[in-house]
Amino acid sequence: MRVAGAALAASIALLVFANSLSNGFVYDDRTVVLRNAALRDPWNWRTILLTPSWAPGTGAAIAYRPLSTWSLALDRAAYGDEPRGYHAVNVALHAANAALVTVFAATLGVSAAAATLAGVLFAAHPVHGEAVANVVGRAELLAALFALLALVAHRAAAVRGFPARCALATIACLALAVFAKEHALGVIAFLPLMDLLLLDRGSPRRFARALAGRRGAVYAGAAAAAIGYLALRWNALGALAGGPESIAFWMNPAAHAPAPWRVVTAFGVAARAAMLLVMPARLSADYSFRQIDVVRSLADPWALAGFGLVVAGALVLVWAWRRSPAVFVCLALTAASYVVVSNVLVPTGAIFGERFVYLPSVGACIVLAMGAAHAAALSRAVVAVGVVATLLWWSGVTWARNRIWHDPTTFAEALVREAPRSAHAHHVLGTTYAGRGLEDAALDEFERALAIDPGNVGSLFNAAVILRGRGRTDEAAARWTRATEVDPAYLLAWLNLSLLYADAGRYDEALSAADRAVALRPARADALTTRGIALRGLGRPTEARASVAAALAQRPNEPRALAELAELALEGGDRQAADAALAKLAATAPAPRAYASVVRAYEAAGRGDDAAAIIAGATVAVRTD
Repeated sequence: MRVAGAALAASIALLVFANSLSNGFVYDDRTVVLRNAALRDPWNWRTILLTPSWAPGTGAAIAYRPLSTWSLALDRAAYGDEPRGYHAVNVALHAANAALVTVFAATLGVSAAAATLAGVLFAAHPVHGEAVANVVGRAELLAALFALLALVAHRAAAVRGFPARCALATIACLALAVFAKEHALGVIAFLPLMDLLLLDRGSPRRFARALAGRRGAVYAGAAAAAIGYLALRWNALGALAGGPESIAFWMNPAAHAPAPWRVVTAFGVAARAAMLLVMPARLSADYSFRQIDVVRSLADPWALAGFGLVVAGALVLVWAWRRSPAVFVCLALTAASYVVVSNVLVPTGAIFGERFVYLPSVGACIVLAMGAAHAAALSRAVVAVGVVATLLWWSGVTWARNRIWHDPTTFAEALVREAPRSAHAHHVLGTTYAGRGLEDAALDEFERALAIDPGNVGSLFNAAVILRGRGRTDEAAARWTRATEVDPAYLLAWLNLSLLYADAGRYDEALSAADRAVALRPARADALTTRGIALRGLGRPTEARASVAAALAQRPNEPRALAELAELALEGGDRQAADAALAKLAATAPAPRAYASVVRAYEAAGRGDDAAAIIAGATVAVRTD
């Protein structure tokens, strides 16, 4: 019966998420998968284990999940840039997890019917869409897979007296779960509590005696795995957890609030999460600022809901400790696996995401199934109708929401539809429209984002790019200036301001902006080039040429730097250097717009024919090579 129930749960998971196989790479997939150098070689363990998991080298040092990175690297080796294979792996992992939920529930002494229902509820739950239908949900899926395997192995080991082979399997699976995603640390902490209740019947004395035996060795091995993970995490990220300075305000405004209000807000968010687990309505792929506001008053409805959840949860746990150990274990598992990402203990990278409750939903689904089984003793027909209706409803919602991650435009429009109060949602939609050339619609969305969050630097920057392209340079300058006021380390805003001022002949201001960019990234080629442009405008050719030379030392084929060097050399009468720079520019960036300004400079110097010959020769050389 257990095998049949697990197979049924897995089959429903496959059916409900089948339409996600045609989804593409959306949103974070582009950073985590397509632009992540760690995925280029699945056997480059040094990069996978010793660098951040999200696009090492890009500054996105916000996660350390090496097993998930390795899994995606294997996909990259097998499927390249074809997303279907990645999505197929996600769906298969979810199906395996649904089956394991059934098996784990059975190890807790739950009836076969209730265990099967738990797996089926888990398989169809709409809150799992973000984890399964989006490629980057891989971390949630792998963490849940190995956490469930560890729990099943541990329960099997308990029956056999914790033989070494089973103990090692438990430790290995726990280690793999943590290396998939950090919230599996909560499962390691949960393990002794489960044993205290189920094996020792709540007796601390019996539990203490067991620590001297093989069970204690399991705990020690699991603790060692956690310590090893934390050591490697510290090495890769430079910290165990990010402080407010490393967390974007729009992603988690609670991280920037005083600690007491962060915790109160986290309780309110936990109440939202609990509601979604029981009644998955009003789902959203975005909960960032201001879709969820920071709680500032104890009378806030969400503060009251959070405190109510804590009190009710504590009362239920007290009742379940003696009356229903399986309920206690399931609720404790839900709490332990959620608290790590809840913002209660430390600030995390996001205020909330439905992916956060993927593993915690295991316990919730088992408790819901147990409740249905208990109610069936009173009215089997009514419960049967309710269960079928619930599964049809959940499956329909899940099937429909899977398509949100189909393509960037569908995703961005869904964000705004589901999270209209989120500045980031409007920013993402504006950026998507801008990429499609829908500039008017993009500007409208950027304005909506800024109306919600005037300091949204991404919307300020992108709106300025469109405005400058339309010749509205004063408005563009104002937006970029505002972006640098909000974030003085916004390098691209300083660079664009410098170029805009240079085009307007305001070279003093251009140099000031370029100097700010160079101060931020002294070795960045485009910053050094931009500084050279400003210096040339100020009539300081020697300094300008030195700055451009420094840029080319960093990136020898940088088109703008080569163009600037050619013009500086031409103005200085250094024909050989000018011709060499133009030839290299034409060879490395053969598009005419890349060297249009250099051609104009040659023509102004009466050397238009020479420029044409140099370009033609460079182009022929490229074709020959």
